[in-house]
Amino acid sequence: MDFLLALRFLSILPVPGRVEATDRRLGRSTAWYPLVGVLLGTLLFGCAYLCTRLWSVLPAAFLCLAVWTLFTRGLHLDGLADTFDGLGGGANPDSRLAIMKDSRVGVFGVVALIIVLIGKFALLSELIGVYRIRGLILIPVLGRWAMLLLIFTFPAASKSGLGHGVKRHCRLPQFILGTVVAVACAWLLLGLWGLVALAVVAGIGAAFGLLFVTKLGGCTGDSYGAVCEISEVVSLAAVAILIHLRMPSWSFPYLPT
Repeated sequence: MDFLLALRFLSILPVPGRVEATDRRLGRSTAWYPLVGVLLGTLLFGCAYLCTRLWSVLPAAFLCLAVWTLFTRGLHLDGLADTFDGLGGGANPDSRLAIMKDSRVGVFGVVALIIVLIGKFALLSELIGVYRIRGLILIPVLGRWAMLLLIFTFPAASKSGLGHGVKRHCRLPQFILGTVVAVACAWLLLGLWGLVALAVVAGIGAAFGLLFVTKLGGCTGDSYGAVCEISEVVSLAAVAILIHLRMPSWSFPYLPT
């Protein structure tokens, strides 16, 4: 039940039944964020595998990016834009949080969106161009695990709102279960190098968590989405670097490269 709630909250996939999205259930569902990432990653893998047999690298990368964005309804991209508008436009934590609540998008948010989307497109082209698309399964897992890391580790910026409610009910069992899923995926897909990518994401997540605590007084729902997007770009870059370093194929043997 908690997994279905996480899937409904983080994706556009139709989920049967009705589940009341209380703060407690949303907090408990965070354990399944990385597993939702597995579904998205598998979808991206299938899309890339099919597209590379129909089109060249750039159209394939574009279609994969479109699928990636549509799967999440742009939820995390919205959080990214709001977060950077707040960080760039406010003079203190209160003013920054007020800017983040504004539905309008400012120049800092637009710039952040452009950089992330272009970065994803370029790095997707890099992976697809050398036919190492297996790593695509892992990227969304790491992005959603980064969200779980922030939710569990860092304080909420306010005593109300969605971010605070989710944070309050995300406990150690949820963090352990989500981390086990992320570690297992990293090892099965890319072996030791998958664990290296996970460690890089942990460092990036911790750095941004400290930034949010300093600038906002804590994390919000928007900042969780921002870290997901940033972690996905960093993960793509890390996997691309490992490929160019000719990483050994210590990975799951039954998937095409």
